[in-house]
Amino acid sequence: GDSVAMNKLRKLIDAASALLDAGLIEPSGRFLNFNENPDQVAPHFKERLRQGNGGAEFVMVPGSLSDTGEDIVLTQGDLRELQLAKGAINAGLMILLKEAGITVDELDRVLLAGAFGNYVRRESALGIGLLPEIAPEKIIAIGNAAGDGARMALASRSIRERALQLTKKVMHMELSTRPDFQEFFVDALPFRKMI
Repeated sequence: GDSVAMNKLRKLIDAASALLDAGLIEPSGRFLNFNENPDQVAPHFKERLRQGNGGAEFVMVPGSLSDTGEDIVLTQGDLRELQLAKGAINAGLMILLKEAGITVDELDRVLLAGAFGNYVRRESALGIGLLPEIAPEKIIAIGNAAGDGARMALASRSIRERALQLTKKVMHMELSTRPDFQEFFVDALPFRKMI
């Protein structure tokens, strides 16, 4: 279900953040080439990077320690998919800030709703540049915001009226047709730590 998928996403973001922090992933999203940088990484990490069927991969858990008996690996393809997703999310956030006429520094808080907010660690999200550079304590997971809001609207006439008024203020923005989306997207692709 959703919880299994979100748990996998969390592990992927956590792993990428840790490997970036350890210097094993370059900002470009590629695994560090140990042959070109022999003194840059501890020897025990070098043994875990290998060439797999789809290119470079990093052994996160050797088969001898996994439940299935098979190596659990993070592939170059996994990193690329994460990089594209984080680029799109970050670009969307930057466009929202631009449209609101505010900067990241002016944000009081960032609310992460739904399963994403419940599963993804804010430090890891900042660790790969998924979220804009903001203090971790300003990032708050609020759970099932849609469900909570629906319950509140059912229980309170004033909240229901406020919700109806808010619907009149909501704007739809088609990001894919905006010329600045591509600029923000490309700028957000490199892995970079925000904390």
